[in-house]
Amino acid sequence: MKKFITTLLIFIMSFPYTYGQDYGIGGVTTDDLFSGGNVILRKLMKRDYSEAEGSPYLNDEFTKGKIVFNNGKEYVVLTRLNVGSQKFEIKKNYNSPASLIDINESVTVQMNNKNYNLHSINLNNEQILAILEDCVELENISLYYFPRKAIKMPVETGATAPPTGFTKVPKPKWTDASEFLILKDNNWYSVPNSFKKLLSKNIFDPKLLKKYKKSNKLNIKKKESLIKMVTYFNSI
Repeated sequence: MKKFITTLLIFIMSFPYTYGQDYGIGGVTTDDLFSGGNVILRKLMKRDYSEAEGSPYLNDEFTKGKIVFNNGKEYVVLTRLNVGSQKFEIKKNYNSPASLIDINESVTVQMNNKNYNLHSINLNNEQILAILEDCVELENISLYYFPRKAIKMPVETGATAPPTGFTKVPKPKWTDASEFLILKDNNWYSVPNSFKKLLSKNIFDPKLLKKYKKSNKLNIKKKESLIKMVTYFNSI
């Protein structure tokens, strides 16, 4: 049976998730870790990703990190980012069960020497909440990295099955859909994958941008290169 897979980009911000009932924080070593409504601790109910190839996580392994509140309190945890649900999973130690946390704009999660915060962004005329890596935040321009994934869904063509009745069923796949974002004049811009497209967005003066590219080794796919570009245009 002839089949083909079309790419259906489901940006996971709209995925429906169902969680168990909230439970008390008595089992957490630091009782006030999730106090004040900044973070809501819920029992982890794993969505069934068994049929999808790949992973919904930014990194599969838990790593040492911190949860930092705007009142200065810090808590050391083991953490990883579930890009599929746009939530962090934390553990007290490697043997403890994982839990999902919701964060608001007053909470920073530090992981792998990077800061992650929740932002309300308007992207492609859609207002969404997203966890972003803070690359550089300057007076006039800021650069962020938006880690997210999409699903490639297998689609049946309706073709007739072979006489044997057996055929290999294609599986959905997690695919990377991450991108860099620029915040300038309270407007959010997605950084495209080509310099020509970047010019067409008119984020920066095209003549100055061409001049900058000519004088610098600009690679719009590299964070360090984008940070230098943003820093330059913030200074002029």
